[in-house]
Amino acid sequence: MPRQQVLLGAEICGFGGGAPTKHRIKDLSAGGARIDRAGTLRPGATVLVSVGVLKAVGATVVWVKDDLAGLRFAEKIDPDAARSKAIIAPPTPRPTQVTNQGATAGWVRDLSSPYRR
Repeated sequence: MPRQQVLLGAEICGFGGGAPTKHRIKDLSAGGARIDRAGTLRPGATVLVSVGVLKAVGATVVWVKDDLAGLRFAEKIDPDAARSKAIIAPPTPRPTQVTNQGATAGWVRDLSSPYRR
């Protein structure tokens, strides 16, 4: 499996839950990745990785050294999907413009009425 050098932002959370941590993927292949900011990751831990359009991909921490870690994905991934950005939904259309109807409540409504005393 060819490994490609990349610099991608990723979120990793423990398989049992917990707050996700932010990492950078330094190199990537269909079967695994090398990340930085290994922090509290330990070899043998199962984690969920989210990168690009891939969300919660299962992986096992294989090694940790010098704040780097090697991950092996549970299933092969598409590296192009990991490098792609999520598609942003188009903006919702603005409501049609409302014409000014003037004041519609209280005494202001009758301010310019010729019948007002």
